[in-house]
Amino acid sequence: MRPRKDRSGFTLIELLVVIAIIAVLIGLLLPAVQKVREAAARSKCQNNLKQLALAAHNYASANNTLPPGYLGSYPNLSEALPNTSVAANGNYVVTAAPTPRYQFVGVEALLLPYIEQAALYSQLQSAAGGDYFGPKTVAPFWFDNPALVALAEAKISSLLCPSDDAYASNRAWLAMHTQSTFPNLNAISTAGTGTNIGRTNYVGFAGYLGNIPGNTTQRYKGAFLNRSAVSLTELSAADGTSNTYLFGEALGDNPFRIGSSGNRTGSLSWMGGAIEVLVWGIPDPPEWYHFGSLHGGGIVLFSMADGSVRGIRKGWGQDTSNPSYWEAIYEGGFSDGQVTVPSQIGG
Repeated sequence: MRPRKDRSGFTLIELLVVIAIIAVLIGLLLPAVQKVREAAARSKCQNNLKQLALAAHNYASANNTLPPGYLGSYPNLSEALPNTSVAANGNYVVTAAPTPRYQFVGVEALLLPYIEQAALYSQLQSAAGGDYFGPKTVAPFWFDNPALVALAEAKISSLLCPSDDAYASNRAWLAMHTQSTFPNLNAISTAGTGTNIGRTNYVGFAGYLGNIPGNTTQRYKGAFLNRSAVSLTELSAADGTSNTYLFGEALGDNPFRIGSSGNRTGSLSWMGGAIEVLVWGIPDPPEWYHFGSLHGGGIVLFSMADGSVRGIRKGWGQDTSNPSYWEAIYEGGFSDGQVTVPSQIGG
């Protein structure tokens, strides 16, 4: 009898079939993995926004009012500020910056002690000196102080949305000021290796067009404005805390716009990113003056004054012939007497 040869391994055809099956399985699993990953990112982002709302409540408990949206012009809160050249500071080069006679520190910097960043806030106070972060203190632009700039490079994970990479940009917005029809954001660009300005994906809600004295839109102002001091009692007595937006997601620019450096062209800094207004709804993709996110499912997240988190549908309020356009314009003011039903804007 002839000895039997034991078969070892696969034939080429069998191997190709196995590879094809594995490829199909990976193709089926990948969307599920991505969906789970995005769900986790969205959950983390929701918690970040909730913690910011709770931090604002804790600030109000200690100070009787919510924190200011930012420390801009004073006492004329809507003073028009020209773009003024400011000298290079370390590795950073200012390409367009506000006149340096005001701090332009944003709300998130003021909330640091209430989001487990008390040590960093203490260092900022020591570097600035005096009552630099006081709502009625007038002091130089934070970017003019190298010690503050160094501390402002801190990366704070709770201020970053996991669905975005805010550090993909080599430029960050330093300041924001509501002065005419919409905020005038002033940017810095970076030179050399100085790309570490601390970023954020969250901003305070300033209503429709902020606080412009004498303008009919003042009725739709939000809770966070230039040197504002709005109390939780005011919010409760007006539209109510469950109907008042406190913080929302923002990207600082169209995330798909790439500059000459090959990087995304802009993102927000937590030190001066400050506030945003609800102008022309929630476009997708957003521009620098819009709220926006990179969440799947077409949702931008916002935290309410009662601590809850709500999503607004991307694209809401874009059609001028649609009633939701006007809802987009009027929604957001904490005392405008108008409330948008959550199901109408995304849930």
